[in-house]
Amino acid sequence: MRYVLEIEKRVDNISEKTAALIGNDFIDSTSEKIISEEQDEYIVFKNVLNNNETFNEAFSINIFDTERSEILNTEFEYEDNLKTALLFYCVKQEIPFSTVLSFKTTMNIVSKEEKSIDKAFRNFNQDDIISFAKNQIEQGSSVYTANNRIYLLSRLVKELHEFAGEYLPESKKVYDETFINIFLKTTKNYATQEYGNTALTNGEIPFVTIDDVQEVMERKPASIGAIFVLIFRGLRENKYNKEISTLKVGDIKGNQITINGDMPRTIYLAEDEARYVGRLCKGASENDYVFRNESPRLTEQEKQQPLKTWALLNKRMRQVDSILGKKPTYSMIRRSGEVYYIANQLKRELNANADKIAIIRAIDKCFREYGVIPMDSQNIMDYKGNSGIAKRRRQMTNLYKKYTEYVTV
Repeated sequence: MRYVLEIEKRVDNISEKTAALIGNDFIDSTSEKIISEEQDEYIVFKNVLNNNETFNEAFSINIFDTERSEILNTEFEYEDNLKTALLFYCVKQEIPFSTVLSFKTTMNIVSKEEKSIDKAFRNFNQDDIISFAKNQIEQGSSVYTANNRIYLLSRLVKELHEFAGEYLPESKKVYDETFINIFLKTTKNYATQEYGNTALTNGEIPFVTIDDVQEVMERKPASIGAIFVLIFRGLRENKYNKEISTLKVGDIKGNQITINGDMPRTIYLAEDEARYVGRLCKGASENDYVFRNESPRLTEQEKQQPLKTWALLNKRMRQVDSILGKKPTYSMIRRSGEVYYIANQLKRELNANADKIAIIRAIDKCFREYGVIPMDSQNIMDYKGNSGIAKRRRQMTNLYKKYTEYVTV
């Protein structure tokens, strides 16, 4: 068995009260640290699931990796033993190791939130969940990451429910009540169902505006600000799409950018934006990447490689935060660009107070240029009502209406 439970005494002398609780046989088998036998697990889990303070004051538990001779878990700030036991249960269920590590990270992060409000995450209500997500964003996480942590917490509550049912049937009713609370209905997009990923933002205004774009271009070099501009104008850069990191000098002709790949299309920049982005192309060949790493520590071969997404979106783009007074995420910038495009499209049609049909027509054009649907796709109204595209259309309709409350169109 690669992973085993390790018991560590927190105190030198075990009290009679603790001895009566867990049995002398268990105590007599312990030293300063011991690797538990499987028959000891029931004693440990029963006490941990009951959140028994007497046990928790006397012992701490760890997950020991026998192959690497190291501890898998960390010390959690809130309900440490319960979280460690839950993590061990997940390991025993042969959940993919990458997911177990994500569980550990998420529980470590949520522990700080639990401690601040003195409430276990399994008992979070809707306001607690959204507050947790907002706090993550304020600390620099993307909206996607914050939402994904909500999803992971919902999975952990489900695992806790099953864990309690297996090892402590008499308390299963308590965990059943927990399980049917808000987490049962939680999904990755729980906090963003109405307006998509811009529902959770840092500033009072949940958008970046064209004025913000101008401010960035005036005060930041193109190697930083151009990333912001290109996201706003519709280039994709995420886990699956690398349109910014793989953008080459030859793809830019004047104010037009040719995008190849799964969503071939042409992106149009304003004249001042084209000049700004063009600064990165001076002295470069058409086959060079627009965003290059010029660090002297790299070999010439390494310099020819495209930058990583995290280097663009986290390391470089975060440098615009101090200028704007907020921390715009990738999704926030992209959604803002989309609604700006829609507003401009309606303005060109002299239809700023547009009816629903005009708005949908503008959204259709926007989705094609921003790579949401192919250029030769059917009209967005022809997508089935429960499809992802139809959901995005409804979100964008709401988002445009909200946008007009903040920004003069």
